[in-house]
Amino acid sequence: MSTISIWVLSIVGIIVLSMLVDLLLPSGSMSKFIKSIFGYLIIVVILSPVFSFFTQKNFSINDIFYSSNVQIQDGFVANVNRQFLDSVEKSIEKSCHEKGIKFVEVGIEADIFENEIEIKQISVNLKNIVITDEVKHTNIRTSIVNIIKENIKVKEEIIKFYE
Repeated sequence: MSTISIWVLSIVGIIVLSMLVDLLLPSGSMSKFIKSIFGYLIIVVILSPVFSFFTQKNFSINDIFYSSNVQIQDGFVANVNRQFLDSVEKSIEKSCHEKGIKFVEVGIEADIFENEIEIKQISVNLKNIVITDEVKHTNIRTSIVNIIKENIKVKEEIIKFYE
């Protein structure tokens, strides 16, 4: 079969299919929606030779839906990574507060522009710390390191304390 006869058969096939669906569906808002989808599909099939003329290759519907040219923007990756790090910081601070170590400030330094986050340093500010009576006889730094390790898997060497 020639390309033109395949093209004409595709148009006729979609029109016949849309007529069958129209007969089977009851009238209503869903029927209008499906008719419009078939209308767009007919337009795409009719215009497919025009697309192949401009691209100098055979046009396929799969080219539209299964394109491998998806690119992730660096700003999006950085935003998602920063939000993740912020939530980890808040989680560590909340866990410290619940265990009687109040007003701990945690900052995580990492390269947020990479797909995988590599944490370079965790800074823990103890300047404004308030300790409740139930934990005043424990090693606060060890307790905070354990809380950090419960929230995120890191090496102990990258945790720095400031007063």
